[in-house]
Order: sequence, then C-alpha cells, then structure tokens
Amino acid sequence: MHGEADTSPSDKRTLWFVTQNHHKYQEARRILNPFEIEIRMLASPKTEIQSTSLGEIAKFAAQEAAKKHNRTILVEDSGLFVKVLNGFPGPFSSYVHATIGVGGLLHLMSGETGREAYFQASLALASPRDSSQEFSGKVNGTISHKPAGKQGFGFDPIFIPKGARKTFAQGGTEFKDKYSHRAFAFRKLALWYIKTKI
Repeated sequence: MHGEADTSPSDKRTLWFVTQNHHKYQEARRILNPFEIEIRMLASPKTEIQSTSLGEIAKFAAQEAAKKHNRTILVEDSGLFVKVLNGFPGPFSSYVHATIGVGGLLHLMSGETGREAYFQASLALASPRDSSQEFSGKVNGTISHKPAGKQGFGFDPIFIPKGARKTFAQGGTEFKDKYSHRAFAFRKLALWYIKTKI
C-alpha cells in the first residue's frame, strides 16, 4: 500500500496513521509501543474541513480515509492556542506556520507581556463500519520571547510547557513524550484500544 512505513510482520495490534508528517508518526510510535500497539504510516492526503474544532476536523478526515482505504484509520489534528491572540492560530496552526512561521507569530506578540498558551491534540479513530472514537490531549504553557532549540517541529521552538524551563525543541524526545499534548492523547487512545477494538 502507498505510504506504508513498516512492512515487517507483527502480532501486535496495528493501526494506520494517515499523516505526511514523519515527526508526528515517530512520536506516535514511541508512545504506543509500550502498549504493544503497532502503528503504520499511510502517507496519503487527508480531507481537511474548515472548522474551529480540532475534533471535528480529525473525525471527518478519519471517517473519509477509513472508507477510502477500507481499514481502521487514525487521524490527528493539533493546534497552538495563544491567549493574548484570542486563541489564534488554533486549528490553523499548520497554515500559519507554513506562511508566517515562528518569527511571524512572535512578531504578532511583540510587546505583549501575557504569554499564556496551550497546545491541544485531537485524535480520531474510525473504522469502515462508520464507528469512530475521539481522544484529546492538552498542555498549558507559555510562549518564549525568542526561538530556542533545534529538535521537534512546528512551533516547538517557542513553546515552554508548564512546569518546565525548556521549549519542546530544546528538550528532546523523552522531554516531549513526558509533556506533549500529543502524547497525552495517544496514551488515552492506547488505554481505550487495548480494551475495545473497533
């Protein structure tokens, strides 16, 4: 199948993750591996509706992909919500990062003392039989005044999770797996999935 990242046989439970972001895929693999849930990457374009709800965006894309590929599909959508910008960029984070980038977002916040923000991830698991399940993860934090760190992706260089002193981009994989909104969501998925398969 197009986009299959791992073709090795396994007796683990297997889910197909529709994403073209290798960073997200590797993060998901790390989180799910202790639960003996195998995840494979399906690098197929997903249908993204315009919505202010991450959950709705992920659910629609997962249901469409499940029917198209005739298998259980997982889709993730995430966003950075900045309080002083009234929640912007939120669901439009990928587009904003691709257009104005980290520097552009910091410019929008220049002179602002309030730096509160949160990252949120929404996962949607859908089967061809129209059944679906949603999971979410959220981490509060602050926006730094300048980028720091070279690991991670997206807005990781400017987000400092609550209780930490480093950005996601400074902390490395173990740090991010501890604090990440995506890690929280995938752990919720894992705990549910090992009990109930759709």
